[in-house]
Parts: sequence; structure tokens; C-alpha cells
Amino acid sequence: MIEKNLFALSESIDDNEKWITLLSSYLERADFVEFNILYDSTNLHPELEALKSDLIEEGERTDKIYASGVFRRYMIKDIMKDFILSKPYKSWNNYHFEDLSLIKDGTEILATITQKNYVFAQLTEEERKELNEQGFEFGELQEFKK
Repeated sequence: MIEKNLFALSESIDDNEKWITLLSSYLERADFVEFNILYDSTNLHPELEALKSDLIEEGERTDKIYASGVFRRYMIKDIMKDFILSKPYKSWNNYHFEDLSLIKDGTEILATITQKNYVFAQLTEEERKELNEQGFEFGELQEFKK
């Protein structure tokens, strides 16, 4: 059985093509998406208001890879996928929603800390090697303890 509770960190995903490649793969597997809220969530930009019907939960969590104040969890429907894929990685830094996390079976499978350019990906060693052969720079696998 392949263990998937290990994460690798990359600090090199500033190229949008790499980001979209990685993101697309994880979006297909994810059940939900979460964002940390940087600004007041009662005064949302119109493109964020359009996602309101897919909002599942808003609150504070401490069990995220990067918990920072209030988070919002959304269902992943086509409108959400289009929204997420429309933004280059660098656009998430200091955006109203930032630090995107993709959730599968209650666990983060992809998490970002945009201000530090960190991307944590749940990977097997084989997946890590394959991504690095494609030009990614994921470090050694390690267990993430919350």
C-alpha cells in the first residue's frame, strides 16, 4: 500500500504554467477548497460574491497547514474551478482570499502559503520524482504534524 500522508515543499512555483499543471491535477481529486481570508469577508469583491452559493463553512481553524484567522470552505464546482484556474499563482498573494488549500476526505492534499511562496503537496516518493523531472523542485517527503 502506498502511503500518502507525506508532504513535500516547493518554493519554486512562480511559473504560472507549472502552477496550473499542479493545480489542475489536485483540483480533480479534491472535495473542497479553502482560503484564508485576508480582508473583511462581509465586503467581498464581485467575483467572490458570485461564489457565495457554494460556500459551505466560514470560521477559524487551527488544524490547517497554514491557519491564519478566518477561513472559507467552498464546494468545488465548475464556477469555482474556473475562478481558481483564472488566477496566476502570484495573484493569490495579498488577494482578498489567499493561502488556497485543496481538501480530500477531510485532509489537505495541496496547501499554499502565498506570502512565502510555499506549496505543500501530498505526494508519494514516485510522484515527487516525476514532478521534479518535469521541472518542479519539491524537497524531501516529510510527515506534517498539526
